[in-house]
Amino acid sequence: MIGRNIFFGLLIILSASLQASAQLLSQRTTVGASATMIDNLSLITIRDVNMNGPSSVDGIVTLSPLTSGYAGLMRINGRPGRLVRISFLAYETLLEETGTGGIVKANYQISGFEEDNQLAATLLNPGEATIKIGKDGTYHLWLGALLDLSKASPGSYISEFLIEIEGN
Repeated sequence: MIGRNIFFGLLIILSASLQASAQLLSQRTTVGASATMIDNLSLITIRDVNMNGPSSVDGIVTLSPLTSGYAGLMRINGRPGRLVRISFLAYETLLEETGTGGIVKANYQISGFEEDNQLAATLLNPGEATIKIGKDGTYHLWLGALLDLSKASPGSYISEFLIEIEGN
């Protein structure tokens, strides 16, 4: 009889242990997981700056980002209403590639607007600005420059305008 009671007692303990394990397993399998997609921003160059068209006046070439048809055009795509910080190098000194000593000083300017309407654009702060993506998910940027050619010599001057966009 004692043997049966011990066996029955062990059976009850084993049964309780299995129920506890089953509860632990069921708790482990009910954990949920989720993921949130953060929207992307993209910057597309639509038109490069055209330096062959404008002429210089007193050694200065002016490409207005507000009015010049020679200005570059870019488009930011993103979530409508999203705030975006734009950073760019506003000033740059370009040296003639072959070492003739020629110098061109560039002062870059950017204007922007929610729609592809350059005449409605406003000039952005030099170097860094915060803009808001338009209701159609785009924001247009026009790149212009004031180029001082007074110390330039004939030759090649290379520049790659860099712009950084970051969503807030």
